[in-house]
Amino acid sequence: MAARPRDRDDRRDLVLRRLADQPGVTARALAEEFGTGIRTIFRDLEALRTRGYPVEASRGRGGGLRLAPRWGLGRVLLAREEALAALVALAVADRLGLPVFADDLGRARRRLVDAFPQGERRRLAPLRERVVVGAPASRAVAESYAAPAHGAMRALQAAFADARLLDISYVRGDGCRHRRTIEPHVLLINWPAWYVLAWDLGRGAARTFRVDRLEAATVVDTPFVPRPQTLLAATVEDLRATFERV
Repeated sequence: MAARPRDRDDRRDLVLRRLADQPGVTARALAEEFGTGIRTIFRDLEALRTRGYPVEASRGRGGGLRLAPRWGLGRVLLAREEALAALVALAVADRLGLPVFADDLGRARRRLVDAFPQGERRRLAPLRERVVVGAPASRAVAESYAAPAHGAMRALQAAFADARLLDISYVRGDGCRHRRTIEPHVLLINWPAWYVLAWDLGRGAARTFRVDRLEAATVVDTPFVPRPQTLLAATVEDLRATFERV
């Protein structure tokens, strides 16, 4: 059975970490650790090279696999979602106008992006286009916003990152519950409130859902093609906010 793209990407991120933590590790040792064949590990290594990571191999005693010491963030290796989380945190802090280190936030965000190899920047770019940060939420929204359900958030993160449909149970502001199947296209952040801008398959229209009102969510193994530009243009005017992409 072929590995799902997310499982494969997760394994490659772990292989990358192992190369940084254990220079000289062999392909056979990696195959045994991750429960796969050596040919699969070689394909993973080639995929990492395509993404811009300088994976080196040497033969003989003391040889093995390693990362060249010259690249990017050195020993700080971030998965795609971890890198996005760091960029979101910096973007939110920047929009909040924090008085301490305020001048450094935008520069730190740019340097973080520049530190990734070119292939990794290309892999992260489509997700960055789909996360936007606006002004802080109004006092009424901030006071009513609650901590989102952890399970629903993990499902939303997976569906958003992999561009897959999401079945949700949603509680409206008036307490009515609805079940929806959505395409989660864009995450909107008006700190501390998060919203997901989605295409509602049942309604055949764009809808905005407040994330803390997602009672439950399940990823559907059906992909969709992200279309944030059209949806965002129609929604920003309704929200009367100016957004900045992460």
